[in-house]
Amino acid sequence: MKVLLTGGAGFIGSHIQDKLLEQGHDVAILDNLRSGKKENVHAQSKFYEVDITDKEKLEEALMDFKPKAIFHLAAQNEVPYSMEHPYEDATTNIIGMMNLCEASVKAGVPKIIYSNTGGAYYGDVDEKDLPVEEDHIITKPTSFYGVSKATAELYLKLYAHAHGLEYVALRYSNVYGPRQDGNKEAGVIAIFTSKMLKGEMPTINGSGDFTRDYVFVGDVADANLKALEYPKNDYFNIATGKRTSVQEVFDVIAQEIGISEQANYGPDRSGDAKHNALAIGKAEVKLGWTPKYDLAQGIKETINFYKK
Repeated sequence: MKVLLTGGAGFIGSHIQDKLLEQGHDVAILDNLRSGKKENVHAQSKFYEVDITDKEKLEEALMDFKPKAIFHLAAQNEVPYSMEHPYEDATTNIIGMMNLCEASVKAGVPKIIYSNTGGAYYGDVDEKDLPVEEDHIITKPTSFYGVSKATAELYLKLYAHAHGLEYVALRYSNVYGPRQDGNKEAGVIAIFTSKMLKGEMPTINGSGDFTRDYVFVGDVADANLKALEYPKNDYFNIATGKRTSVQEVFDVIAQEIGISEQANYGPDRSGDAKHNALAIGKAEVKLGWTPKYDLAQGIKETINFYKK
């Protein structure tokens, strides 16, 4: 099948690309290379250096390649950046989705698989409601990033209703693993690992008791391939359903690397929810997906990648 990945030169997209190629699909990558890396684009993949906010060039790429499905990962994906640049965040995440849907309708693309955030999507959730299920009512959004990504999913659903597009929306918890950039503001496991391997002590934002649901990138890629074959329009949490504190993450990485020093501690980060975990029962039952990696296994693979 001919498939195109927006943001496919990035961390998650490149892993999906590799699995698609292993299955014999014809793959194209569309990326502006702002955060994606050209070296992540496989030699077998066709490459379009295009920004999703450039409607004309986006349409040209889709008309040229004529994919049968699009994996949409291109996004502004950093919470702190969204709090300082909300207009840019909305332009990339919302207008970018509208451009993609319009171009897909014109090019006759039947299906879009959307990589959404689950960690930021639901905002602050009472601990009694964790792990949060897909139809939980959002009452306390915490970041412009979470709002823009949630809004983009609504636009995708509307285009599906109005124009017959097929879609699957996947809401990820905190994704980590090989190829994640440890120099960014997003991806605490990548940041901690890269700093510790350089002999530097990372800074924990807050006291370290904020909890997240960490899911390995290989498991996320598997969920996307399941979504490609899924025959209905639907949305799923992709996570582990388990909460882990930032302090626990630091301790696991430090033990694996062999570091005994304590972390530095700084102020809380603007836009962050205090606790988050996503229920995965729906994905297990309907999508036939379940995560294979526990946190210790995933961190070990991540550290080995950075060591190389």
